[in-house]
Amino acid sequence: MTGIVDTVKGLVRGSTDVLTKIEALEDAAEAGRGRLDQVVLSEASQIVDRASQRLRMSGDLTVVALAGATGSGKSSLFNALTGLDLAAIGTRRPTSSMPLACVWGEEPAGELLNWLGIPRRHQVQHRSSLEDAHSEDLDGLVLLDLPDHDSTEVEHRLIVDRLVELVDVLVWVVDPQKYADAALHNRYIKPFASHSSVMAFALNHADKLTDEQRESCLADLTRLLKSDGLKSPQLVATSALSGAGLDDLRTLLVKRVNAKRAARERLAADVDRVADRMASQCGNAKTPEIAKSDITELVDALADASGVPVVVEAVRRSYLQRATAATGWPVTKWLARFRPDPLRRLHLDQVPRQQGKALRKSASNEVSIARSSLPAATPVQRARMDTAVRNITNKAAAGLSRPWADSVRTAIRRREESLGDELDQAVARTDLGANNNPSWWGAARFLQWLLFLVALGGGVWLLLAAFLQVQDLTLPKWQGIPYATIMLVGGVVLGVAASVACRLFATSGANRRARLVAKALRTELEKVADTHVVAPAREELTAYTVCRDKLAVARG
Repeated sequence: MTGIVDTVKGLVRGSTDVLTKIEALEDAAEAGRGRLDQVVLSEASQIVDRASQRLRMSGDLTVVALAGATGSGKSSLFNALTGLDLAAIGTRRPTSSMPLACVWGEEPAGELLNWLGIPRRHQVQHRSSLEDAHSEDLDGLVLLDLPDHDSTEVEHRLIVDRLVELVDVLVWVVDPQKYADAALHNRYIKPFASHSSVMAFALNHADKLTDEQRESCLADLTRLLKSDGLKSPQLVATSALSGAGLDDLRTLLVKRVNAKRAARERLAADVDRVADRMASQCGNAKTPEIAKSDITELVDALADASGVPVVVEAVRRSYLQRATAATGWPVTKWLARFRPDPLRRLHLDQVPRQQGKALRKSASNEVSIARSSLPAATPVQRARMDTAVRNITNKAAAGLSRPWADSVRTAIRRREESLGDELDQAVARTDLGANNNPSWWGAARFLQWLLFLVALGGGVWLLLAAFLQVQDLTLPKWQGIPYATIMLVGGVVLGVAASVACRLFATSGANRRARLVAKALRTELEKVADTHVVAPAREELTAYTVCRDKLAVARG
C-alpha cells in the first residue's frame, strides 16, 4: 500500500489511526510472505487493497446494509426507513436478486456505489418527498437492501458474501423463528465476531410477539451472539408493519452517520481480524540472537573441515623452501629444486594476487577458480561442521512459532548444500603470497653469489699456482697468509654464515607469512559462514521481528 498515507491523509478526517494499522498490516504481510499461510497473506493483501480504495472515496458517506434470510422482512424494513416503496416485498419480489441502494443527502455517491457494485439506486435529496423534520439527521447515509443470504440462487449468496466484506455497518434482520439459524451464525457472525462494533441486529416482526415473548427472544438472541464471540451486541426489536422499534433503529443509524467514522471502524475491524489470524501463526516470542561464540565455533569448524591448517603449513614450508632456493649457498641450494613446492602440490600456487583481489571484490564471483587438491574433510571434521551449523540453526529458531522456525531452517539448509564447494573456493581465491617474494631475497642472493665468486677466485688462484709449479712465484700475502687462501676460506665461511643467517630470517618470515595467510583464510571463511549460515538466519529473524512488531501495531 505504498503511498496510501500521502494519497488519503487529509481526504478522510481522523484517518491517521486506521491508516497506521493498515500500513502495519501490509508491512507484516510483506515480511511474512513465503513464511506464513498464503491464504491469510492473500486475505491481508485484499484488505489492504480494499481499504485503500474505500479511504480514497468519501469519508462523509456511511454504507449500512440490511441483510437477512428469506422472510425476515428486510425489504419491508427498508421501505419503512426510506418512506418510499422502493423494494418490492412478498410475492412481488423479483428485485431481491440484486441489491438496492437509497442515499440521503447531496453528497455524491456514484463512485462509492460503483465500487460496491450496486446497479440500481435511488438518491434521496432534501427537497424530495422524504424531507421531514428529521431527514437531515441521515444525510450521508447509504442504505442497502441485500438479497437473501439463504437464497437457493448461488448468485444471490455470492452478492451477499461480497457486500458483507465491503459495507461499513451491517444490520442483520432476523425473525423470531429463524434467529438461531446455524447458517447465519456459522457463516457470517462467528467469522466476523471482531466486527461487533459495526454490526447490529434487528429482531423483526416484533408485533407478532407478546412483551414476554419479545424479551425472551431478545435475551436468547443476545446469549447466542455472545457465544459467537460478540462482546456487546446491539439489538433492537422492530416491526415494519406497526412501526415499533423503527425510531430506535433510526436513532442507531443517525449516530453512525453523524459520527462519520463507521468506514474507519469497519476497516479497523477487518485489519484486526486478519491481524489476529496472522499473529496466531507468527507468535510474539522474543527474537533469538546468534552469539559471537557460536559464530566463532562455526568458523573454527569450517577452517578444520576446509584444511586451513594444511594450507597454512604448506604456505610456511613453501616460503621456507623458496627462501632457501633464493638465498642459500650457491653450492648447495640447487638441491632444493628437487623438492616439490608444497603449494604446487595442492594446486594453490596458480592464483595471482591481483586475481585474488578481484575475486574478493566481485559479488557475482564470475571469475573461474581452479579447484584445489586439498584432502577431503574427514567424517569427524564434517560432523563438527554439521554440529556447528545445526547449533546456530537451533538457536536462531529457538522459541519461534512453527512457520518461522521452519523458515529459518529452510533458509540455512538451502545455502548449506553448497557450503562444501564454497569452502574449497574460499581457500583457492585467497592470496597465499606464492608470487610475493621479499626484497631482501635479492640482496641476499647478490651477496651469496659475490662470496661464492670470491671463494671461487681464490680457489682458482691456488690451483693455478699449484698446477704451474712455479717455485719462485710468491703469492701475495696478508700477515703471512696468501690472499688466495683468504679469498677461498673467507668466501666459503662467510657464504655458509650468510646461509645460516638467511635461514633464520627465512624461518621468521615463513612464520609471519603463515600467520598472515591464516588470518586471510579465516576472513574468507567468516564471509562463507556469514553468507551461507549467519546471514540467512538473521534475514529470517529480521523478517520475523518486522512481522511481529507490525502485527502488534495493526492489532492496536
